[in-house]
Amino acid sequence: MSSTPRTPYRPPADAPRWQRAADQLVNAGWFQNLIVAVILANAVTIGIHTYRDLPAGVYHAIELIDYGFLGIFVIELVLRFVAHGCNPIRFFRDPWNVFDTLVVAAAFVPGLSNNTTALRLIRLLRVVRLLRLMPDVHVLMDGLRRAAGPAASLLALTGLLCFVYAILGNLIFGEVAPQYFGNLGEGVLTLFTLLTLEGWNSVLADLRAVSPWGVPFTISFVLVGTYVVINLVVGVVINSLDEAYRNRVDERAETKQLTETIHDLRKALDELETKLKQTDLVAETTVGPDEVRHLLTDHPLHPEPARPDHADRAREEPRQRDG
Repeated sequence: MSSTPRTPYRPPADAPRWQRAADQLVNAGWFQNLIVAVILANAVTIGIHTYRDLPAGVYHAIELIDYGFLGIFVIELVLRFVAHGCNPIRFFRDPWNVFDTLVVAAAFVPGLSNNTTALRLIRLLRVVRLLRLMPDVHVLMDGLRRAAGPAASLLALTGLLCFVYAILGNLIFGEVAPQYFGNLGEGVLTLFTLLTLEGWNSVLADLRAVSPWGVPFTISFVLVGTYVVINLVVGVVINSLDEAYRNRVDERAETKQLTETIHDLRKALDELETKLKQTDLVAETTVGPDEVRHLLTDHPLHPEPARPDHADRAREEPRQRDG
């Protein structure tokens, strides 16, 4: 049973103004589009840097532009940290924040500035940050998380199937076809090739030429390993993605309904305050609107007269007869 994915943190209504302002900024559409544009521009500079025959001035300009990209990423990370109330525990609770912090902080590690390969790797990881800003990546990640348990079981089943067939192939073809099943490692590698359906016909032809068991052995493994186990893995992943998408649709519908309810309540509260201002009660009293609201709720202006209960009626009837 999969657990509910953690929702992104948003500051409450009573949060400080600077925190809510930072949160609105980092979640604004234009700001996210700006970060996407910077990441794409960084990817372009990485691609240009792969050409070896460019003038030295181009490489120097790329280095300067990269420092500008790094400054933008640092500012973005600081703003996101402020949007989380400058709380490290709350900020690093999101795995994407941990990843982004490591990628940005790696550029300031002493010694990496002289390592060209490490710097290029860090710049490449900045491009991977684009996954966080894609709208459907969270749904895909949630679907993969849901499929992790069943897929791991099917992967273990596939590994057991390969082990059994590798040992069986060594017993049958170990001496006549050692290039395929000379030992356990060669056998597993051959079976992995059969799982990919790449060149399986040549393996079938070679095993068929040396043993009558080549055809049933190869075909049975291809049918069981590929058309059953692999298709089960694909089915589990597709089902998990479908559940993730339906879960997102339900969350959006619930959020929309909650937003509409809050809007209706605010509208009703505004109408109530307008009616209170139009009455003489607010003008004649010295209490505030909240106290007036409390008085109107607990003590209505025109209460209904109390009706005598049955015990009071029973006591009044003998008095009327005696009178």
